[in-house]
Amino acid sequence: MMKTMSKWERVEATIKGNEVDRVPISLWKHYHLQDRDPGRLAEVTLNLYRQFDIDLIKLTPSGLYFIQDWGATIQFGRDDDFLPLAVRPVIQKAEDWANLPALDVNNGALRRELEMIKNIAAGLNGEAPFLMTLFSPLNIAYKLCGDKVSGKLLVEYMRQSPEAVHAGMKIIRDVTIEYANACMEAGAPGFFFATQMATTDLMTRDEYAEFGRPYDLQLLEALEGKSQITMLHVCKENLMFDLVADYPVDLINWAAHTSGTSLTDARKMTDTPLAGGLSLDTLLNGSEEDVLAEARNAIADAGRTGFMLAPDCVIKGPSPDANLAAARQAVEETVK
Repeated sequence: MMKTMSKWERVEATIKGNEVDRVPISLWKHYHLQDRDPGRLAEVTLNLYRQFDIDLIKLTPSGLYFIQDWGATIQFGRDDDFLPLAVRPVIQKAEDWANLPALDVNNGALRRELEMIKNIAAGLNGEAPFLMTLFSPLNIAYKLCGDKVSGKLLVEYMRQSPEAVHAGMKIIRDVTIEYANACMEAGAPGFFFATQMATTDLMTRDEYAEFGRPYDLQLLEALEGKSQITMLHVCKENLMFDLVADYPVDLINWAAHTSGTSLTDARKMTDTPLAGGLSLDTLLNGSEEDVLAEARNAIADAGRTGFMLAPDCVIKGPSPDANLAAARQAVEETVK
């Protein structure tokens, strides 16, 4: 039997493609009633970590935290499972893109999340890695256009006023890089770099190659040598997986069950370690046996090296604890 690894050792070995004592696991949920209080969000996040003894913690601030200080009008819900909605867009005309102010990343909603990071770092005292959620510049642009129809609106701006959008993207990129540095100063070892935009459901491959990929790479290159762990999260279905498969990241996470790119497909497209295998629907509606079988299949498909068992995206709040425990049991079965 291999010597038992620490959580840091297990995750770092996975990133390097080395042998591990067992496959690592990560689980994460949103807490929409808690996430406006940095102390409370840190508390419930650490509770989840301890309850299921996970190896890598993904922080889950509000999905709209980055646009709040740009003046978004947000409707908050009354329970943990109600997504906040941007009910009044920041971008209302093409000229607004170039007029986005350079935010003070140490104030407002951004400061709130820095406080949350400090609380997490103090609570962990280095015992496990954690990742701050950072959205891609194009994803932030998407959110600035509002909600529900924001994808359509953003693409209209991209096609009708490309120069204006590029001007805005540069501002967003620079603020995001500055904020990433502030997060690391606050104690975040790394980032969960998320994009919902690399899908043909929203735009063409050429459009993503112009408005998505260059800004993603500029931000990721700014993190190289600073972020200890960077996980790319590619959200949605019908992914342009090949356009992000070579990003300079340590792990790639996506919905292998519904995106059109399976674990086996991804293994053929990239040498980057993978994180995934747990369907949100199975975690919510399946039995413990269903979750265990799905997790075992994922580990068999991806292999035990260069792989972390993780959900496709944010686990739905009502998902039974017993199902999350079943996922944890699956990695315990891989002990070597």
